[in-house]
Amino acid sequence: MRIILASQSPFRKHALDILGLDYETIPSNIDESLIKHENPNKLAQLLSEAKSKKIGEDHPNSIIIAADLFIVHNNRIFGKPCDEIHAKKMLKSLSGKLFEIITGLALYNSKTGKMLSTSESCKVEFRDLSDLEIDDYISRFPSLKCAAAFEADGLLRFAEYIQGNYNFRAAIPVNKLILFLRENGVNV
Repeated sequence: MRIILASQSPFRKHALDILGLDYETIPSNIDESLIKHENPNKLAQLLSEAKSKKIGEDHPNSIIIAADLFIVHNNRIFGKPCDEIHAKKMLKSLSGKLFEIITGLALYNSKTGKMLSTSESCKVEFRDLSDLEIDDYISRFPSLKCAAAFEADGLLRFAEYIQGNYNFRAAIPVNKLILFLRENGVNV
């Protein structure tokens, strides 16, 4: 069966490359603002499911992998910033704070209609960040492509504390993805 990654994320592509999968990428381009849920873990799962089903509509006989990742602090969800000013505000608001990284995963078999989905979380605490280091980070890293303006390597610079599953590093819960793929007959 054909495997489709419903994303153009270089981090998710890298994760699938590490697994040695033969796949193609097709972004789902769903309107994420239409999907709501008060529980952030469930929201990440629902967003991932919607992305995978959207691609599955046009691609029968396929296994579609979709994921979603965002940051939660004080019941506020941080997605991707719209520009560098917004990125700086996001990083400043997380400076010296404890927050949660939520990652959702969905694997949809468009031949059988079977959906497998989950979410995982990790707690991170940033040390106090200076304006200079935030500006330097934004100028050198892909901050506009990442939830709350930082990708996993940003943690090397900013994190004082990390607790939980490190799967956010690949922007996809790889440990669960392997099990989901095996359940659908993919040797991985």
